[in-house]
Amino acid sequence: MAYGSLRGDSIETPGGTFIPVPFSVAGPLSDTITVSLSGNELVVGESGIYQITISINAEATADPDPDQPYLTAIITVNGLPIFGDITTIFKIANRSSSTFVVQAALAAGDEVGVSIITDFPALGYMNRSLTIVQLSN
Repeated sequence: MAYGSLRGDSIETPGGTFIPVPFSVAGPLSDTITVSLSGNELVVGESGIYQITISINAEATADPDPDQPYLTAIITVNGLPIFGDITTIFKIANRSSSTFVVQAALAAGDEVGVSIITDFPALGYMNRSLTIVQLSN
């Protein structure tokens, strides 16, 4: 079975365009999952059906906003939305954490990552993880 994970704990503040979520710690990794050159994606070594899990914790803003600011994240494959559309976009509300799970067919060499955006400049995030597990060939 193939598996791999990335995690990070630095405080990040995304802007008004989607940018890759940075990770700083890799592992555990099986023999067929590697980390991309940027360090922000997991690269699958063999084609198959994979379960992809992303978890992100929103950093609380200094002053709670009555409009509840949020972050928007999306799982990406080779830098594009995983299913070619916005079905994998998920919102992370201020002062909360969110986890999103999908199952998808991936080809050998695909790079799986996460991108994030916000319209609320004061809202950042920290403590995040990306995990992939191969379910079948």
